[in-house]
Amino acid sequence: MGTVGWLAATGCKLITGDPNRIIALEISGTTQQSVEENDTLALSARALAANGDVVSGSSITWAVVDTGNVGFALDPATGRVAAVTPGKSGRVQAQVEDLRSDPVTIAVTPAPDSAAITGAPRVTLPASTAVSPPLTVSVFDVTTTPGAALLLAGKPVVFQVTAPPASGNQPYFLVQTPIDTVVPADLNRLTSTTAVGGQANAYVRRRPGDGPPDSLTVRATVATARGAPVTGSPFTFVVVFTN
Repeated sequence: MGTVGWLAATGCKLITGDPNRIIALEISGTTQQSVEENDTLALSARALAANGDVVSGSSITWAVVDTGNVGFALDPATGRVAAVTPGKSGRVQAQVEDLRSDPVTIAVTPAPDSAAITGAPRVTLPASTAVSPPLTVSVFDVTTTPGAALLLAGKPVVFQVTAPPASGNQPYFLVQTPIDTVVPADLNRLTSTTAVGGQANAYVRRRPGDGPPDSLTVRATVATARGAPVTGSPFTFVVVFTN
């Protein structure tokens, strides 16, 4: 692909003229990005010369394209976005000299503020069982819309085996889906992301024929993007394999 074709594929603005001047300005990432309320997002852009090289030392400024409440504050000098109002979005544009980038849309997503175990916190299974039922945590936002609980997708839930911790040739490990059979690199920890229905799952897989332990405890933790634990977290699951 030639230089012009490559620049067009990046979705950046292009001008013609002196080959030694900046001809394109590209915002890193996709044309739509999201940031959780109360969190920040650092936007970045690069100025490009005709041969595709990055022009260092360019003075890039930032501006919000849309008027009204876009749900975030933007630092025009650094491109740092501070999310304020969930459910709002707005377009941001970078500028260097007389060249402006294509705008990128920034959406502010709700932060989780509540979570709960969905299903049984304790399950008992015969020793011959290869995989447990799902250990499920649902994640909510209960403050954006008063009186309503909004199930949140795309939020991480960390599942951790706490007792006894796995080591060596242990007979169990955590998996993302009930059909997973590959032993993970981390035997005790799994990060699952909530689906559209706001639920994240983990499963305990046990290799048939292996011996003790007969039971294990799994802790699930939910936090905001800034690391603050949500109400109810952490949660405890107990899985018992009977002999």
